[in-house]
Amino acid sequence: MPKVNRGKALWNVPARGRGTCPICLATRIKLLYTRTTSHGEQMKVCKRCSAAASHKVDEAYLSNLPLPFRRKHKKLLPHVRT
Repeated sequence: MPKVNRGKALWNVPARGRGTCPICLATRIKLLYTRTTSHGEQMKVCKRCSAAASHKVDEAYLSNLPLPFRRKHKKLLPHVRT
């Protein structure tokens, strides 16, 4: 039988819980996991980056470039491996 309530909690979240992951720069991906930086700030990340190293989380938090620019020119950024 189909599961009617699967994912229903995401309906009330802005953009249905989707966005651009600040670590891997994947677009339109579900940001369901919370990571805390070494400064105590929290950010939402995707499932793949929920297990990322803490220095990658700190680098993503400290880079102050807007996300569309980072996605378009991510080869130029030092902390993103392509």
